[in-house]
Amino acid sequence: QDERNQVLTSYLWVRQVWRDAFLAWDKDAYGGIDSIRVPSSYVWRPDIVLYNKADEQLSGPTDTNVVLRSDGRIVWDTPAITKSSCKVDVSFFPFDGQRCHLTFGSWTYDGNQVDLHHGLEAGNLADFVENVEWEVLGMPATRNVVTYGCCSEPYPDITYTLLLKRRASFYIFNLLLPCILISLLAPLGFYLPADSGEKVSLGVTVLLALTVFQLLVAESMPPAESVPLIGKYYIATMTMITASTALTIFIMSIHHCGPGARPVPRWARR
Repeated sequence: QDERNQVLTSYLWVRQVWRDAFLAWDKDAYGGIDSIRVPSSYVWRPDIVLYNKADEQLSGPTDTNVVLRSDGRIVWDTPAITKSSCKVDVSFFPFDGQRCHLTFGSWTYDGNQVDLHHGLEAGNLADFVENVEWEVLGMPATRNVVTYGCCSEPYPDITYTLLLKRRASFYIFNLLLPCILISLLAPLGFYLPADSGEKVSLGVTVLLALTVFQLLVAESMPPAESVPLIGKYYIATMTMITASTALTIFIMSIHHCGPGARPVPRWARR
């Protein structure tokens, strides 16, 4: 999944099953032949497309063979590489989960001409290849019937909802733990001797390191109104370190004021 562009790339096997009464035959009259395989271009095919497609190329289904059975039932299995739009919510990154929808339907036929139903309650994940970044929790299927303002006919579609959960271990060890360890260095600046000259340098170095990590997170996230959870942590930590560095500068200014400095104001005296 490309969070930056909010595009989901899927490698699918799409199975379509329909019945054509004109292609049925008596298998006993043909030596018991129950099924044959013919090119898909030889038979009528439903024009099922992915409605929320995000690919620039308008490619159609692969011309693989179809299995034609004696009762007129046709089974068409096609491999497909799809790119679909998926709205990403990164509010709880890197402990977030996403819901991506794959909506299939006919492009020109209404529900009175081609009625769609899902054969299984969920997508078959038996051959699913595990992803290093995302864990798939399920892929339930739902049937929707939509009536558009232009037409009175119903238009059914089948929507598969891909439930994803991010594997957070990579981000914990590469973004979160370094930030925590670096931020722990900031309070140590108060224990450095005032004459060492490294108190301010330590605070500035820690602040720059956190800024680099913040930029790494910002580059991988899509522009959105919601701020990721790890981004909020970075901002809070950078605010505290900025205040700590400013306080250190104030303390060093008092320490090095020398005998020629102005007297302490009356309101600051005990």
